Amino acid sequence: MPTEKLSITLLPKTLKFIDAYRKEHSLKSRSDVIEAALALLRETEREAVMSEPPEQDDLSDVDLRNPDARDEETR
Repeated sequence: MPTEKLSITLLPKTLKFIDAYRKEHSLKSRSDVIEAALALLRETEREAVMSEPPEQDDLSDVDLRNPDARDEETR
């Protein structure tokens, strides 16, 4: 996969955490730590979206005895 070089500024304590995490988890680079963190963030966001209740149609104006009546009104 093609990559791009990026320059970021981090607090020293954040950089220490990244380096410690890289060493503890035997990752090759700081970039691998950032990739792992972003993958977790993506998964968290996806789970949040999936846990939201689905949108419900407003069917309050539908006559269940004559369901075609709504369609006729919108034509």
